[in-house]
Amino acid sequence: MRDQLKLGIFVFLGIMAISVSIIAVGPFSLKRTYSVYAKFYNMSGVTKKAKVKIAGVDVGALRAVSLEDSKAKLKLSIDKNVKLYRNGVAKIVSMGAIGTKYIEIIPGDLNSGELKDGDYIFTEASSSLEVMLKNISTRVDKAMNNEQYGDMMENLANAIYSLKDVIQNLDSENKNVSEIINNLNKFSRDVAAISSENREDLRTVVVQIRNISEKLDSLIERISNGNGMVSTLINDEQISKDLKETFASAKETVKGLKNTIGRYNKLQLSWDYTGRYNMKDKKFRSDVGISIMPNHNKFYYVGVSNVADHSTVENSEKDNINKLDALLGFRAEKSEVYGGVIRGKAGVGFGYSFLDPIWEEFRRITAHLNVYNFGREKQGPVVDAGVRVGITKWIYAGIALEDATYKTAVTPYIKLEIDDKDLAALLGIISIAAFTAK
Repeated sequence: MRDQLKLGIFVFLGIMAISVSIIAVGPFSLKRTYSVYAKFYNMSGVTKKAKVKIAGVDVGALRAVSLEDSKAKLKLSIDKNVKLYRNGVAKIVSMGAIGTKYIEIIPGDLNSGELKDGDYIFTEASSSLEVMLKNISTRVDKAMNNEQYGDMMENLANAIYSLKDVIQNLDSENKNVSEIINNLNKFSRDVAAISSENREDLRTVVVQIRNISEKLDSLIERISNGNGMVSTLINDEQISKDLKETFASAKETVKGLKNTIGRYNKLQLSWDYTGRYNMKDKKFRSDVGISIMPNHNKFYYVGVSNVADHSTVENSEKDNINKLDALLGFRAEKSEVYGGVIRGKAGVGFGYSFLDPIWEEFRRITAHLNVYNFGREKQGPVVDAGVRVGITKWIYAGIALEDATYKTAVTPYIKLEIDDKDLAALLGIISIAAFTAK
């Protein structure tokens, strides 16, 4: 009787926790709102529940995303007290170069008429990093290939050769400059003999003039003998070719950067841990795994169920620990189907998200059904069914019925699911470093 009372209290508390979680994270709000829709060709970087702002002030949030006519259809929940008009405009804005993105709305004016619940608002396209890199690459191509601005490298080479001619002309005038200096020296001697009263002052002037002439002689000599940067520009006939190769290398680097960022931006990885308590045998078990999602419609999963050390479990349990999970799955908008190895046996499964797309990072209410171990003779295959609720972005609480068709065991569990975006970013940085080091 005492054990049954404990079981009843535990189940009651679990149901209460799930009910509170549903109310806390579900589509419930004390604030009155209405919905408008916006379509964008590209909403990259916009997260679920992104803010909706007017003049920087929060007036709503993004509630749902779907694909319609090859565009992203966004459902925006707006505060009932905020009025939007038919000539209003919505656009995606970023807080800084790499900051969080949100939806900025220009409300419009009263004369155009008020938007009602379910209406569409005009949208304005926003530039992404990939688009900016593409524009830079296009301009470099135009400059290098003479599509609009002429042959930039040829013009640069002509300017360098013109500078060479100027310096050579300066060298040819060396004799004239030397003659001028000699005349200055002679003039200084004549001036020194003019008046004995001003002899000291005139002598100082002459000394300064001679210093200037000596420095000018030294400059001309260095140019004539090939010393210094100016002479290097004159004698280096490969400078035009080197500059052209430098611009070509820069263009290839920009293209490589664009391709690398685009490739690793699409890869999504996450790891998860599940701690579950079997109320029938009163034992706690753990599962770990990693999910790889190349796109919204496909995913891979590899993990281990019933993780334990052989030396710490009873002999009767050793056959059930450290079982492999290896699955290939396909997803639609709110459902998924998968198959492969489930707890060391061949199996299939089905999942459904009641409120959010199945691929979202945070799914508020989801249900799963797994069927595996088809070779079990008398009892038939194992059937596990359960439902879980998202507490936060990475914590879920749920209840499952394990082996529901034979020896049903009620199993409450906690699941941690964390997206490893940093790993994808690290792969991108390594690839960029390898490319630029070539």
